[in-house]
Amino acid sequence: MYELNKEKRLCKNREYQLVYRHGRSVVNRLAVLYVLPRSPKQPTRIGFVTGKKIGCAVERNRCRRLMKEVYRLHQYELKDGYDLVLIGRGYLKQVGYQEAERSILQLFRRANVWKKRCE
Repeated sequence: MYELNKEKRLCKNREYQLVYRHGRSVVNRLAVLYVLPRSPKQPTRIGFVTGKKIGCAVERNRCRRLMKEVYRLHQYELKDGYDLVLIGRGYLKQVGYQEAERSILQLFRRANVWKKRCE
């Protein structure tokens, strides 16, 4: 149920480049989120990026795993019809799961891809 299938990921370089060029960005201390709207009938796809400024491969992989886990657990709370690219920043390697989750969810809300809660 909470898996990250290939249909829900950006796989090709040109898909990432399209989101970078035509999408809008939302930034905070831990990450940058690029958002490109698509058809509302299509599922939301996401890609995860960490640059070499973060550190060695071990640290970059840890940051990517952290971002993937936050997305994996909250993927059904996001609206359909978007391409997202989540880029980890240097401070991400110094925080734990709780702070990373709070920060990434804040990015989703500010980018307006978070579903409104029915109350």
